[in-house]
Amino acid sequence: MATSTPTILTRVLQDTRNFRLRENRVWVSRIVEAGHTLGVRLEVMPFAGSKHNFFTNDGGQTFQRAVYDADYGCLKIILNGLENDSEALDTLKESFEIWHKASGHSDRRAKVRDTCARLMELLTSVSQTCQTLPHLRVVRSISEMSQTATDGEFQQVEDSLGTLLRHLSATDAGDGQGIINPSRFEQFLNERD
Repeated sequence: MATSTPTILTRVLQDTRNFRLRENRVWVSRIVEAGHTLGVRLEVMPFAGSKHNFFTNDGGQTFQRAVYDADYGCLKIILNGLENDSEALDTLKESFEIWHKASGHSDRRAKVRDTCARLMELLTSVSQTCQTLPHLRVVRSISEMSQTATDGEFQQVEDSLGTLLRHLSATDAGDGQGIINPSRFEQFLNERD
């Protein structure tokens, strides 16, 4: 069995993205210590299977297998654990490339993702006499795009969310009020400190 070394503390993660890539859910984060990037952590979880952690510090050219210890907040790089499976490497390289192109606007991306999560809660709370499923699909799509859109395309994602919010304010929820009305806005969408 390979020994885990070295160990990298991962309490400072930046530019975290969470997205789907084919049959996988992927989380990618930059590991930063004292303002210096140590590398990038990738966690790949197939929809049918167990998750795997990887680390790269060469711009996504090679990927080391790793184990993440949540109790201690550290990533343990597996000695001699260089990933060489071609299918896994394709997934890792594509994941890294998506993350790299979407590595800016972290605060704005988080705001869109969080607004979408609250909007999904709002939509599921609305009476089923109002057809919310198509709106839920749009919200999920916007949330996903907020994590994968390139930096240059991100403004379009924010614009799509703004358009959807206006549309939902004007769409009857089946109770004579808009899906987004003042009370539902206050309950679900008003940002709290």
